[in-house]
Amino acid sequence: MADDLWREEREFWLSGAAEAARKLDDACLMAFAPTGILTRRRVVEALSAAPRWQEVTMSDRAAIETDVLCVLAYHAAARRAGAETYRALCTTTWIRRDGDWRIVQHQQTPA
Repeated sequence: MADDLWREEREFWLSGAAEAARKLDDACLMAFAPTGILTRRRVVEALSAAPRWQEVTMSDRAAIETDVLCVLAYHAAARRAGAETYRALCTTTWIRRDGDWRIVQHQQTPA
């Protein structure tokens, strides 16, 4: 299960805003140092307004999982066109709802 979610996590970083938004649970919360705590609605707005990442590398990966939850933790190194590499410590909590995995929590701490 965790291997599939690592692929989903990578796609969340790299896919278009509409596809990324489809992965979010209705109860999703995200926390970012510069913008604070965001509800799902604000996350979707931010995804639509920001350029997407062109590449991401996830290292020092760790995961814990149950039948309905999986928490991924990792160091991310990501790049957008014309920008320096962004580095952060990240966690994402995936929840299984009606047989489908959705992001219920994500946070990034710049490293």
